[in-house]
Amino acid sequence: MKKTAVYLKNFAGTSYEVGTQMGKWVLSDPDLLQKVLLPPKAYPEDKLTEIIDLLDCYCQGINEEIKGFSDTIGVSPEQVLFYAATYLERGCSLMAALPQKTENGHTLMARNYDFNDEMEEMCFAFIDIKDKYRYIGSTLHLFGRCDGMNEHGLAVCIASNGLPVGNFEGGQKAGMTGFSFWIVVRSILENCKNVEEAIEWTVGAPIGFNINLMLADSHNKIALLQCVDGHKAYKILDESSEEAYLSSTNHVLLENIKPYEKMVIENSIIRNNKIVKLFEDHKQVSKNDIKTLLSTSYPNGLCCHYYKEFFGTLRSMVFDVTDKTIEMTFGSPQSNQWHTFSVKALSTKEIEVILPQEKANPDFYKIL
Repeated sequence: MKKTAVYLKNFAGTSYEVGTQMGKWVLSDPDLLQKVLLPPKAYPEDKLTEIIDLLDCYCQGINEEIKGFSDTIGVSPEQVLFYAATYLERGCSLMAALPQKTENGHTLMARNYDFNDEMEEMCFAFIDIKDKYRYIGSTLHLFGRCDGMNEHGLAVCIASNGLPVGNFEGGQKAGMTGFSFWIVVRSILENCKNVEEAIEWTVGAPIGFNINLMLADSHNKIALLQCVDGHKAYKILDESSEEAYLSSTNHVLLENIKPYEKMVIENSIIRNNKIVKLFEDHKQVSKNDIKTLLSTSYPNGLCCHYYKEFFGTLRSMVFDVTDKTIEMTFGSPQSNQWHTFSVKALSTKEIEVILPQEKANPDFYKIL
C-alpha cells in the first residue's frame, strides 16, 4: 500500500494572475517543479510558435497564464512541459444517463480515471478566470484539465481511445497535428454552456489525441464524441431519444469511425460490458449503484490498483449536472472516502490518499 497527497486549490483572477498563483504554488514544492519543466532550448522554436498560435485560436488566455507562471518561477515559457506535451495515457471508464434512467430523476455522468500518480500533480481546483466560465476540475500539467463541471452545469470527462497517442516512449504518433485531450477539456469548461456548444467546439478543433469524450448538461442532454486520427463521430441523446444512457471505455463504439480503429484491448471490452449490464439490469440506477460499480475490482467492476503499470484508479467521480455537484474519491474508492463539491471556491487543503498496490494479470493487456 502506498500513500500520496491530493491538493485542493483555488485559482482566480486574470489569466496572468492565475499563472502567477500556480507559479507560487509550484515554487513551494521542488518535486512538482521538476515535473513541469524542460531544460532550456529543449523544444524547437518553430513548434513552439505553432502551438502558441493554435492555443491563441482555440484556448485564448492560456499563453498569458503560462507567461505569468514562467515569469514567477524565472524560466522561459518554452521550458514549460505543457507546451511539448500538448502538441501532438490513460485507461478510463465513462458513463452517462438521462433522468428517465436514474432513480433520482437527474441527469448523471460518472467515470473512473486510471493512470499513474507519479505523473500527475494530483490537484483538484476551482478555477475563476476573468471572462471565462467558472468551474471545478482536475488539473493536468498545471494548465490542462482532465475532467470537471462548469457554472452552467456542463460536465466533461475523457478516456483514451486505443493505443495512447503522445510524445513519449511507447505512445503512437498522432495521426494529425493537434491538441491532446487536456486542452479539449479545458476549452469546453471555459467556453461552452451546453452539450451542443461543446460538440461544435470539438468538431471544429484540431485534435491529435485519440479521445472518447463524454458530456452531460443541466438541460438533460448527454453525448459521446469519439476521435481517431482526426476522424470524429458523435451521438447526442435527450429525453426524446429511445436510448437513455451512454457508455465508453477505451475502444471505438460509433460505427462511422470503426474503420480507423487500429487495436482493441480486451479489458476495455470487459469494462464497457460491465457498464452496459448495470443499465440493462436496472430499470433505473441510483448513485449508489454507480458507486458500487466504480468501486468493485476488475473484472467484476471498474476499479484497478495497477498504479506501477499506469492503470490505477486515481479518481472515481459521479457528476449530478441537475444539482451541479460532483461526488468523488481521490485514489481507490475502496480505500478512500467520498467528497462532494459544487462549483464554488474550495476549502484549500492537502488530503492524504491511499493507493493499494496490485499487479495485473498478463491477460489484462490482451489485444484482440
